[in-house]
Amino acid sequence: MVYGGYSYVDYKYVPDKDNDFVVLFWAKGSMSIEKIAEAIAAESSVGSWTKLKTMNDFVWKHYRARVFWIGKVDSKSGFIKIAYPIEHFDSKNISQFMASVLGNIFGLKELEELYVFDVSFPIRFQKQFSGPVHGLDGIRKMAGTLKSRRPHVGTIVKPKVGLTAKEWAHVAYESYAGGIDLVKDDENLVDQDFCKWKDRLHETVKAIEKAGNETNQNHLYSSNVTDRYSRMVERVDYLNEMGLQKNVLVMLDVYILGMSALEDILELTKKYKFATHGHRAGYAAANRGNFGINFQVYEKFYRLLGIDQLHIGTGVGKMEGAPVMIRRLHNIADQFKLDEKPYLGSLAMEFAPGINPMLSIASGGLNAGMVDAVVALMGKDTNLQAGAGVHGHPGGTRKGAMSMRQAIDAVMKGVPAPEYAKTHPELAQALKTWRYVSPRSIIKELEFVEKNAAKLSATALKKGRWKMQVLNEQ
Repeated sequence: MVYGGYSYVDYKYVPDKDNDFVVLFWAKGSMSIEKIAEAIAAESSVGSWTKLKTMNDFVWKHYRARVFWIGKVDSKSGFIKIAYPIEHFDSKNISQFMASVLGNIFGLKELEELYVFDVSFPIRFQKQFSGPVHGLDGIRKMAGTLKSRRPHVGTIVKPKVGLTAKEWAHVAYESYAGGIDLVKDDENLVDQDFCKWKDRLHETVKAIEKAGNETNQNHLYSSNVTDRYSRMVERVDYLNEMGLQKNVLVMLDVYILGMSALEDILELTKKYKFATHGHRAGYAAANRGNFGINFQVYEKFYRLLGIDQLHIGTGVGKMEGAPVMIRRLHNIADQFKLDEKPYLGSLAMEFAPGINPMLSIASGGLNAGMVDAVVALMGKDTNLQAGAGVHGHPGGTRKGAMSMRQAIDAVMKGVPAPEYAKTHPELAQALKTWRYVSPRSIIKELEFVEKNAAKLSATALKKGRWKMQVLNEQ
């Protein structure tokens, strides 16, 4: 099948993991799936809608995309794998890559659906980036958990906006006093008049010092600096002038910022040796419709660029994302080698040496009754972050924080939370208020998927993206 005078299909082509990007698409449209695949490959590499008098053999040989696999669901829909040579792309320019592979193709009028499930980045490309400077173990060192390896416990001050700086810091103090490791700004709180950024920062630093003297913990604060670039620079400069690297993480709404601004501000945080906290607000706009890009793709970019800890969902809370998909996102954060998982639309990929693991953050509708389930899903290298699950506790913020820490203590002792709650009233109150989510359901689901992986993959190839999406989002 030819598109624009050329054929981009080469079923014999074998991608080179060191030099080729591989992109997994789902597509559906008004023409044959083969021609759709050709159109995507042409528009995202060297071609166009018609034959070009300016095309030459060198360009065609070295820079074109190659469709090397089509998983046909019906005549006009299917899964597509396309390989792109690294020479096609600008050096260390993520924006150019996104404009090429994740850009204009979404506007092709023949398409009714286009979804990018995953991208495998070649080693040579990855080596241009430094990855997280602190990463998983660096954050553990800050919190003092390198030896214990227990999960971290975080919270978001609630209500999201409206509290004064002193009120906000008091809630933070109560959280720290109850044993919370990390308190963070909400994604929509930066420098509003009712709670100015500098005022909140100074009050929170005092709260950290006061609580630390009582708990003997090194408490952390994720300070949201998200804004236009010049203002972010001013804030990070200010944090550095105050010498707050020990306790403060620079929080960034990573998706909202875009790759270019994110890359630049991370260069500054690395220069000053600040750890960074990535919030993914907004990503779902490109993940939950007929057209979109799965968060797997963004997460890999964030790890390459150097985010140290990142929100990935929970699998059990209020945000979309089935346990099996959240497990995959956790693996992207903390592993070096990723297996291909066709039933999830996930490609095999190996991170380059030096691209350190991130700490995954489970956040969104959590409470102490979910701790056992989240740890069963993600393991202990995670931060379980509960906002309303702390501040909505019947006993108030401090007891809510205590209930979370008690749930973590129970995990570390191998005791189910309901059993531990018999001698820990704060945990008991939390379980009574919000119920207990047994890890058995999580374990059962993961085991089912693992056992039936081949069958699930075959079903996805037979029935298409939306069958796969049920597994990813249920």
